[in-house]
Order: sequence, then structure tokens, then C-alpha cells
Amino acid sequence: MNKFKQLFKDHKREVKKLGITLNDPCSDEDLADLESKLSFPLPLDLIDFYKFCNGFETDDYLFRIVPIAEAVDYRSELKSNTFYFAEYMIYSDQWLIQLREGGQYEIINDNHGSQDMTVQTTSILKFLEIYLTEGLFSKLDHNSFWDRLNKNRE
Repeated sequence: MNKFKQLFKDHKREVKKLGITLNDPCSDEDLADLESKLSFPLPLDLIDFYKFCNGFETDDYLFRIVPIAEAVDYRSELKSNTFYFAEYMIYSDQWLIQLREGGQYEIINDNHGSQDMTVQTTSILKFLEIYLTEGLFSKLDHNSFWDRLNKNRE
């Protein structure tokens, strides 16, 4: 079973609580279009994610994972090896994927421009696991998604 399908299955309750609606999987053409705009090939786990779902929407502060077509549309705003992966409150903050040599990547964010651009994780699965635990703002310890990602860097 696809590891992303398993993750969302394992977190069924949280998916419902956050109001997550998965988009249909992307096409091979969508993936090829994104790769043609980048200077690096997409890592396998990113391909696996987009073949599971082409992003998703939530009720959690309008947080969402950006579909490939939108990432392609905004490619010209970023470095050649970088694209938008997630955003919330209509791009008031966004997480970028920065591709590296050898199939490596980083998910980076600057906390609404208040911090230097920071590598928050090198794993889409970890990013999603941390998001699914409590959404953008924890009611348990009042930590933001930014704080939780930084505490659990991988």
C-alpha cells in the first residue's frame, strides 16, 4: 500500500477533524510538466504523494497542499529548483520544496517572513504526519506548525 494512503488511513479521525478533502491523483502529464519546469527530477516520495493525491484542501485556516498545476503556474516566482508545496490563508504563508542533487529535497519556510528561510524537514511524510497530529495550531501545547516541525526536524 502507498505510504501516503496508509498515513491518511491511520489518521482517519484527524483527517475528518481538520476537514481534509483529498484531490484526485495527478496525471503523468502533470508530473512531467512540473519536472520540465525544474532543474532537477522529482524525488520518488514526492511522485508517490502526487500519485496518491494531487494536493488537498482543509477547513484548518485554509491550509492546503498545492496541486501541481498551481505549482507550475507560480514557478516563475521562485528559483529554478524550488516550487510551492503548501500554503494557508491564501498564501499568507507557504512551504516550498527545494530540490537538491541526488534526489534529495528540503521543505522550507520563513514563518510569514519573520524568520530566515529554514529547512523544516527533508521528508514529505514527516511534514504530513506532524500536520495531521494537530493541524496548524496545537490546542494541547499552543505550538504552531512551524514550532512542531522545527522540534521534529528530519
